[in-house]
Amino acid sequence: MLFRRMLATAAILMAGAGVVWACGPFFPWQLLDDREATILGPLDFTFRLEMARLVPPPGDTLKAVEERYYWYGDERPDAALKAEQKEAKLGAWNALVSSPPGDIAAFEAKLNAARNAVDGKAALAAGAGLPLGVLNYIAGAVEFRAGRLDVAARYFDAVMRLHAEQRQIRAVAATFMQARIKARKGDWPAARKAYQSVREIARGGAPDPMGLAVASFGDEAQIDLIEAGLVKPAWAPPVKVANEAGRVAIVANAIRLYAEQSARNSTFALWSLRDVASLLASEKNAGDLSQYAANPVIRRLLVANFIARNEAYYWDDEVETKERAGALRVVNAILAIPDLPAGEDLDRLASLLYQLGLYEDAEKLTATAETPLGLWVRAKLAMRRGDRAAAIRDWTAAVAGIDSTEERDVPYDGAKDRVRGELAVVRLSEGEYRDSLRLLLPTAYWGDVVHVAERVLTVDELKAFVDALPPDSAEELRALLARRLTRDGRVSEALPYFRTKPSKDGRTDADDARAFLAAVEDGRPGWPFDWPWQKVSRAEALFRVATLARNRGMELMGTEGLPDEAALGGAYSSGIGQPDLSGAVIYEGSLLGPDEANRFIASAPKPDVRFHYRVIATDRALEAADLLPERSQAYAATLCWAARFAADSSGEDRWGAAPGARSPIDSR
Repeated sequence: MLFRRMLATAAILMAGAGVVWACGPFFPWQLLDDREATILGPLDFTFRLEMARLVPPPGDTLKAVEERYYWYGDERPDAALKAEQKEAKLGAWNALVSSPPGDIAAFEAKLNAARNAVDGKAALAAGAGLPLGVLNYIAGAVEFRAGRLDVAARYFDAVMRLHAEQRQIRAVAATFMQARIKARKGDWPAARKAYQSVREIARGGAPDPMGLAVASFGDEAQIDLIEAGLVKPAWAPPVKVANEAGRVAIVANAIRLYAEQSARNSTFALWSLRDVASLLASEKNAGDLSQYAANPVIRRLLVANFIARNEAYYWDDEVETKERAGALRVVNAILAIPDLPAGEDLDRLASLLYQLGLYEDAEKLTATAETPLGLWVRAKLAMRRGDRAAAIRDWTAAVAGIDSTEERDVPYDGAKDRVRGELAVVRLSEGEYRDSLRLLLPTAYWGDVVHVAERVLTVDELKAFVDALPPDSAEELRALLARRLTRDGRVSEALPYFRTKPSKDGRTDADDARAFLAAVEDGRPGWPFDWPWQKVSRAEALFRVATLARNRGMELMGTEGLPDEAALGGAYSSGIGQPDLSGAVIYEGSLLGPDEANRFIASAPKPDVRFHYRVIATDRALEAADLLPERSQAYAATLCWAARFAADSSGEDRWGAAPGARSPIDSR
C-alpha cells in the first residue's frame, strides 16, 4: 500500500504538467512511453555517488550541519546561536555553571546580549553566568567579525586553556576559529595543522553541534586552491603560486578533502567540487587542462562533473552551450593521454563521449569493456547501429554484473532498475513478454509492469508467471491478477490472489471477493427455467452483485492502469500504463512487440470505459429489476438504484469501445 500512496502523491505533482520529473538524474516515469529515447538515451549519474568513489567510506561519525539559504531572502538562521540554544534547553550547561537559571529564557537572553556586544570585553560582561568555554568563544567570535584577529585569537586560546570540563564544550569550535585566523594571516602550514586538529578533537568525543569538523575539510581545501592560484578570496594575503607539478598535486589534495566532506553528507562540498571542476575546464585554464587531466583524482572529478548533468543545462541554452564546450575540452585533453587505464573510469569517460554524441570514440573505449557500465554503454552503441543481437548480449551481461555491484559504485540510486528496464524494453520488442516482466520486477517502473502484466500477457500467462513467484512476494502483482481474473468471470480462481489484510471496517478484499462470487453463483438462472419464487432470489443475488460492483468494484475488478487507474486510486484518468495502442497510440515504432497491439486490444475490460465496473453494476441492477413484478415496490426501488448507478457512470460510453460488448460477469 505504501507504493500506492507514493503513486497517488506523484500523480498530484504531475497533474496538468505532463509526466516529467527532474530530481537528480532525469528519471522517466515510465520507460515504455518513449522506447527509443529509453534505450538510446545517455546514462544518468549522481554527482554525490561519483564523488563518494574518490575516497573510502568515512571511518568516523562526523556529521555536516549546514543551514540552507532560501530563494526568497538573503538571511539564514545562525547555526552557532541555534546550537547554543539547543544545548541550553537540553541542560548541557547546567553542570558548567555555579547557579543554573530556573528559566531557559535567562540563558537565551544572556546569549543574545553577548552576541550583540560591541567587543569581547562587553560580551564577557553581558554573558556573565554562561559556561566559560561558551562565553570566551562568543567573545572571540565578536572580535573575529570585527576583523580584530589578534584579539580574537586570545579569546580562542583562552578557551583551550580552561579546565578540561569547561574546555570540552567549545574545544572544536575554538580550534576551528584558530585555524581560520591562521589562514587569514597566510600561515598555511599552521592553518592546515589546526584544521586537522579540529577533526581529531571531534573524533575524540568533544561536542561539535555546529558541524565544524566536517566544515574543516572544506576550509582546508580552500587553502589548497588559494595556493594553486585557482581562487583568491578578498581576505587572502598575496601568495606565490606553486609550480606546475605542485599545482596539480595541491588541487588533487583539495578535491580529496572536498570529497571527504561530501562523504559526510555536505551539500556545500558538492557545490565546491562543481565549482572546482568548472574552473579547471574553463577556457581560461585550457592551457593547463592536459596537466590537470593527467592526474587520476582530478580526471575523475572532471568526468563526473559532466556525466552527472546539471538540471540547469536543460533550461538555459547559454549554460548548456558553455558546459558542452567545457566537456569537449575535457574529453580532448583526456583522450590525448597515452595508455589510459581500463576499468570503471574509462567506462565513465565512454559514457561522457556517448552523451556528447562522439560515438566512434565511445566505441573504441568500450571495445574490450568488461564492467557493467562499459557493457551498458556498448549495448546502447550496438542498438544505435542496428545490431540488436549484440545489444541484447551486452545488456544481459550488464544486468548480471550490476546486480552484484556495490551500491556506492553504481551510477545512481536507480541504476540497477534502469539497466534491467532497458533490457526489458528490448525483450518486449522481441515478443519475449514474460522475460520482459521478469526483468521489470522488482522495479520502480510500476507503470511498465502494469502494461505488460495487465495488457500484454494473457491472463493464463500472467497466472503462470505469478504462481512461479514466492507466495509471499509481489503483493501488488497478485492483486492485479486477482482483479483481472474477476474481470474474465473467473472469480473462484481469483480468490487466492486477493489481499487478506483487513481494512478499517475489518473486511478484506478476499472477503468481498467471496461475497461477490456467492452472489454471482446465486444469480445464475435455474435449469431448465426459473420458477417464479426463484426469480425473486435471483434478483436479490443480482442486486448484491450490482451493489458490490459499484461499491467495491475498484478493489474487485478495477484495472490497475487504464481505464480505471486503480494504481492512482482512480483519482486520475491516465498516468499508469499505456493509452490505447489500437488508436491514439502513445508509441509507434520498431520496438513494439510483434503482436503487442492485438494483445492489448484483447485484454481490454468490457466495457472499455473509465470506471467500467459502474456500468456492470448498472447492468446487473437492471437485470435484477427484469426478474421482479413490474408493479412491485421492489421493482421500482431496484430501477431507482440502477438509475443511480447509471448516473455515476454519466459521461462514459455505456457500451464501451465495441457496442454491445458484455462483461464476462454476466448471468445471461
